Amino acid sequence: MTDLERLDPPAAAAALRATPDGARGFLGVDPVTQNDMAIAGELTRLGAHVFRRGQALLGFVPNSEQPRQATVATTSADPDLMTEFLTFLGSYQRCTSYVAMVPSGSAAESTFNGCGFHRTGTLRGHRYQTGQYQDVHVYFATVGDLCRS
Repeated sequence: MTDLERLDPPAAAAALRATPDGARGFLGVDPVTQNDMAIAGELTRLGAHVFRRGQALLGFVPNSEQPRQATVATTSADPDLMTEFLTFLGSYQRCTSYVAMVPSGSAAESTFNGCGFHRTGTLRGHRYQTGQYQDVHVYFATVGDLCRS
């Protein structure tokens, strides 16, 4: 993934706010209700790493309790792009398993369904958005589950 551009927290916040609907729930932030400073602060607090490839944003947060696991997120509906990103994380971060928390109805659901993740649960009413509580689906994959293009 040589064309992957790493974004610092302020640049990541600006990029997420530029695609607000596709970025809702991205690593737990909401660019519709949070300003750039709040998003950048939350990404910093989490130790998040955000990358851009073309128009797509990809991100991960290492699990401090399980160092070879990462929580991942994307604004893209392309499963091949996510597979490449996870392969990158496996090579450079030595990740062997991945978790994603995806708001119900998000375009990113097709990404995780299409690249080898398994939906392991649903957090009912976990997010409050547009005046109502919404479900968040929990996805999990190991390196062996990933689809290879």
